Amino acid sequence: MTELEPLLQRIEQLTPHFGRAQDDLVALATRGRNRDYKGVLQNARLVLEMLLRSLVSTELKQTPGKAMLDELITKFRQQANAGIIPTHILAHMGTVQAWGNLSSHDHAAGLHDDTGVKVDLQEAATSLNSLVAILTWYKESHGQETALAPATEAPVKVTPSASTVRRVPSARPADGRRLALAGGAALVAVAAGLGVLSYRPGAGPSSTAPSLREKVDALYAVNAEPAPPADCQEKDPQGLVMLLELGSKLSDGVPDKDRVREATAALPALRARGPQWSPEGWFHVARASLLAGQPDAEAMNKALLCANFAAAENLAGRMGVAHQNLKEAVERLTRAAELDARFWKPRYNLGLIYLQVLRVDKAVLWLQRAAESAPEIADIHFRLGEAYQARAKETETAGRPQEAVADHELARAAFCRAKALGHPDAAALCTAP
Repeated sequence: MTELEPLLQRIEQLTPHFGRAQDDLVALATRGRNRDYKGVLQNARLVLEMLLRSLVSTELKQTPGKAMLDELITKFRQQANAGIIPTHILAHMGTVQAWGNLSSHDHAAGLHDDTGVKVDLQEAATSLNSLVAILTWYKESHGQETALAPATEAPVKVTPSASTVRRVPSARPADGRRLALAGGAALVAVAAGLGVLSYRPGAGPSSTAPSLREKVDALYAVNAEPAPPADCQEKDPQGLVMLLELGSKLSDGVPDKDRVREATAALPALRARGPQWSPEGWFHVARASLLAGQPDAEAMNKALLCANFAAAENLAGRMGVAHQNLKEAVERLTRAAELDARFWKPRYNLGLIYLQVLRVDKAVLWLQRAAESAPEIADIHFRLGEAYQARAKETETAGRPQEAVADHELARAAFCRAKALGHPDAAALCTAP
């Protein structure tokens, strides 16, 4: 018998009070006894989502629609809804959410390696301790309810491949130190190799133009960016060859020390093709100019002639930061985030901007969304921990100590997730509760 058994027994005692969530609670107990700890965390997350959807319906008198778990939790953190869920229960919900997110993705790059995130007994016990507290509170507060609100289909998430993430300098907005800015003031979120499975089309071995297209698409995948819409893509084989040859010099995989040099070397050749470029080609001109520290607004505008080009909108947001135009940056990054639910970079970049200007509620919201999109990125969890810390300081100053305690616990959980994912600065901040 493991240390989970008392928790599983308590969950079984509570199960009859939870309507159609009973099936997931029974499955959770079975998985726990079979040492399927990933399954335990996933079932716990699903049960929490059901409870929150029910509360949105019964307490807020709203239809939850397709709201994701982070949005549901955020609803109850808003001042207008304060008190519906106690702050210590919200902290427990954050713990269940966080471990559920982490366990829902494979993280490994291949079928025969062993690099995926491991979920062990301790992680399961942490999540179940929080789940028991949530279920107990819910039963006592809403014990007369006989059924939960109907659930809608959850968003489909595609598992990205494992990657090595370039660590940007640590941000400490609460005490005025510098955020993760690079290339002058240009905001950069990079992940070498991330997202290949998310965006890569089927590749073929032939040397025809379609295979060139597939190879160019693979460059976007390496940068964890969606390819442009079909009507904006480069069609000329000569242009595709140039994008292949020079696009690799603009990749997130280029070492930091070589980034400016490589982009500066690629920029003249990209510009020389000039009027022959499609919006996709102009996107690469704009990208090279930004990385070289010479942001080219004209090239960026030509890339943005392509509607619904999420990677271009994200790049325009970074260029807005380079020009010290945060309003433009926020508008562009928000547009990029809306265009593709898998695209984590604009969400992460928005979180960093809001940390910089100390809009900590918005920073938390966007970093939570980034973590939903890419739970395997250590930097996202580290920044989210810093955002929770900043919000805790605000609530302490405002005389709301219970909310501050909850945010400190959420920060600790985020730092611990960053530590588990290999962030070198997170260990000292992942302290015992």
